[in-house]
Amino acid sequence: MLDQSFSLENFKKIFEIENRKGNFESEFYSEEFHRLSNELKRKRREIKDYRSEGAITDDDDDLERLNEEKAQIEENKNEELENTLHELVETVNSKGFRFNFSKFHHENSGKDVFPVKKDAASFYTMKQLQHNINRTFRVKQSNRYLISKQVQGLLKDNFPKFVLRTDIKGFYENVSQEKLLKQINDNQLLSPKSKALINSLFYSYNELTDQLEKPASERKGIPRGAGVSAYLSELFMREIDNQIKRIDNVYYYGRYVDDIIIFFVPDWKMKIDDYKNTINEIIESVQLKMNLSKTFTYDLEKNSSLMSIEFLGYVFEMKDLSYSRTYLSKNKKDKYVSRIEKTFDVFKKQSVYAPNEAYKLLIHRINYLTKNTRLHKPKKGLIGIYYSNSLVENDCEDLVYLDNELHKIIDEKLPIESFSNLNKKLKTYSFKDGFVNKRFFNINSKRKNIADLRPQVIKEAKKLNNNFERIISIWK
Repeated sequence: MLDQSFSLENFKKIFEIENRKGNFESEFYSEEFHRLSNELKRKRREIKDYRSEGAITDDDDDLERLNEEKAQIEENKNEELENTLHELVETVNSKGFRFNFSKFHHENSGKDVFPVKKDAASFYTMKQLQHNINRTFRVKQSNRYLISKQVQGLLKDNFPKFVLRTDIKGFYENVSQEKLLKQINDNQLLSPKSKALINSLFYSYNELTDQLEKPASERKGIPRGAGVSAYLSELFMREIDNQIKRIDNVYYYGRYVDDIIIFFVPDWKMKIDDYKNTINEIIESVQLKMNLSKTFTYDLEKNSSLMSIEFLGYVFEMKDLSYSRTYLSKNKKDKYVSRIEKTFDVFKKQSVYAPNEAYKLLIHRINYLTKNTRLHKPKKGLIGIYYSNSLVENDCEDLVYLDNELHKIIDEKLPIESFSNLNKKLKTYSFKDGFVNKRFFNINSKRKNIADLRPQVIKEAKKLNNNFERIISIWK
């Protein structure tokens, strides 16, 4: 039986998992815990130095004493951690506990975001709740790269097909809470405490969105920014997924959040608009709406005109009913250009009061944008100009376009007349070179102790734990 309790043992597991990921929030733990952590580090160094001094016998009394001291510190540290987590368990399981949300408008997306208040009890509770929902309903977000690669592969086979690409209008804001909560509350495997927390979460969200006075049947939306929301959205979309997959002649269905692409085997009885109407009916049956401005149909059986199918940041071009090439969408290119401009704007502001650190940050950020990076914490994997766009060909004109834009912005922000050496240095970086030759930027090097140059009040509100977070912080 799955242990869904908000207990000391489960919170200890969360601590270990998040600590390994690098998600360590120092303010969650006591001064004594931090003192013991530092003491343990010193003792480990002392043992290491002692071992390196010379030969050690099996009955070395000094080494045995040092190891006993280390074991005692570890025991004291674990006891202090347990005391802290035990207090959190009592808080979470008290009758009055609830998630507290804040609300702010995210400029880049134009959407309202509802992050949960940053405190230890909420953090641990949200992590356990995510685990409970994931294990109970077996929900997880689709793999963006895998879907894109599958779509490209299906288009390359050059067989006749109908393709429909769409998304859902204001998806997060328009999910029927009544339908979603019925799925959750009717499930016999999810614990009562988990259900109560989810219901409390929606109460807080509805309080911020002025929906408490509405009947339950009219309340809409899942809070963007809450850790559990991605799981809830996947659970809600499961019904749509199953209905679309059961449609006759569907041989591929791909969805990433609310971006949808469907391949149909051509049928003389059916027109592509018939399939479009069927999909629309399925989406409307759960009180959502197809985004008609982003809905496109493609007849790859008879229509031989040039077609460009945009999906998940790529554009797949078809010419004479055959696959031609893959390139980057306008939105994705604009995102790169926007990040370049932001990088230089921030550099010019920060260089006024911290010139050396600002210079290093500028170089690191251009390195990060034009090359590839291996992440270890908090995320794992390969990302960068190649690994985030690997479906485009080496001769893709977009890579040259990004290099040209980089040079234009360098000349505009740091003209060669005033910044001769820096201007020339920055122009040695290349998106095309980073992509074609798979250049790497070692973001994890201990020698790259990247500075955090944000204002003090922002530092206190949100700590950046590693080089990766410090580099990307300006683009969020």
